[in-house]
Amino acid sequence: MKIERVEIRFERFTDSGQLNMEGVHHVKSLPWLSVVQSVEGSYDIGIDDGPIRQTGAGGFFIAASQVTQHITHHNDPKTGKMKNRWIFLDVTVNQKYRLEHLFDFPTLVPPEKTEQMNSLFDALSENRDDPCEKMSLSYRIVKLLMEIGSPREEVCSGALLKVLEHLHAHYREPLSVTELASVAYLSESYLYSLFKKQFGTSPIAYLNHYRLTIASDLLKETTLTVTQISEAVGFSDPLYFSRLFQRTFHASPRAYRKSTV
Repeated sequence: MKIERVEIRFERFTDSGQLNMEGVHHVKSLPWLSVVQSVEGSYDIGIDDGPIRQTGAGGFFIAASQVTQHITHHNDPKTGKMKNRWIFLDVTVNQKYRLEHLFDFPTLVPPEKTEQMNSLFDALSENRDDPCEKMSLSYRIVKLLMEIGSPREEVCSGALLKVLEHLHAHYREPLSVTELASVAYLSESYLYSLFKKQFGTSPIAYLNHYRLTIASDLLKETTLTVTQISEAVGFSDPLYFSRLFQRTFHASPRAYRKSTV
């Protein structure tokens, strides 16, 4: 596919101070593509059911949106602390595809690209108050990610993209498979087969997971109560929301909020 237009719809760059993180483990999933660096110390990182990788000191890992990240932190042996920084990106290609629809990314940034990514992160740290320079650097990171990624042989069909667009726009509302299928004039059985082939799950399971990824960010970034967050992401029953959250992230919403990012 010829890439004619790339848009960054969301960007957030953050870095941490030195923290005692040795052995801290958590499971998370985010609605954005993540690139994360261990500036001091290192990560053990597994994506979904894949193998655990080690970033090493100064290394980076990449996590597509909505994948399940299994993360363990390790302090730098010399300082006894860990320091990290990360960028979250929501990137649209040709006005309809997310970057993850078109590329598969390795868990770790390859060694030959690490220095380049590190330089871009350094520049972001230095220019965090300059919105133009910050966005320019974010686009350079996206370009580097496209160099690192492997183009997918198959991409989402136009019909499935319509369903995803509707789902992402209306996840706060009650949604049924019937409604999702009608958006793209598909039968419910065919929609199910498309989702199963593309994402390995059902439309409703995808919807609930998307809601949970939004909820996980709200738990970290807001002071809303668990009940308020449950309602904000489309769950009418906060107890059901809490059970799904616990099953997905291996922590209750309140415990997840208290954990270190």
